[in-house]
Order: sequence, then structure tokens, then C-alpha cells
Amino acid sequence: MSNKGETVPAATWLAARRGFIRTTSQAYAAALPVGGINVGSLMALTDLEPIWVILTIVAWLASPLIAGAASFLSIVSQGIPEEYAAAEPSPPGM
Repeated sequence: MSNKGETVPAATWLAARRGFIRTTSQAYAAALPVGGINVGSLMALTDLEPIWVILTIVAWLASPLIAGAASFLSIVSQGIPEEYAAAEPSPPGM
């Protein structure tokens, strides 16, 4: 139920937060192992100034947050996708 004057319904906010957490955690799960290897290789194999290594690390750690924010904003603007819609509770004994 939404309150009168509420811009975004509470269920949409909840789904958007779930989408942010899910997308961010999946992106970190994919980015951390690969990014760690890339940053280590960059440091070991090249003669870059430290600022470029720092910028690479910042981008590596920030990109999953950006993906999560995109998911959050997508759900807030377009509504709850079918995959996130609340399921009907099962009857007792099932």
C-alpha cells in the first residue's frame, strides 16, 4: 500500500534495495578475483606511476557499486520486474 503523496511505493523501494544488494554482490564476486590479478600484474609488469595503479584500484572497487546503483535506479524508475515480484505464500503443510 502506498501513502497518499508518496512518489515511490514502499514495495518498489524494497525491491530496488534488494536489486542493489544482489547486483552489487554479484558484481563484486566477479570483479574481485579478476581485478586483483589485473592490478597485481599491472604493478609487477609495468613501470607506471603509482597514481595510475591507484586509479585502477578505485575503478576496480567502484564499478560494482555503479552497477548496483544502476539496478536500484532502474527498478525505481520502471517499477518492480517480474523476477522480483512477491510470491504468493504457500498454504500450510506444503
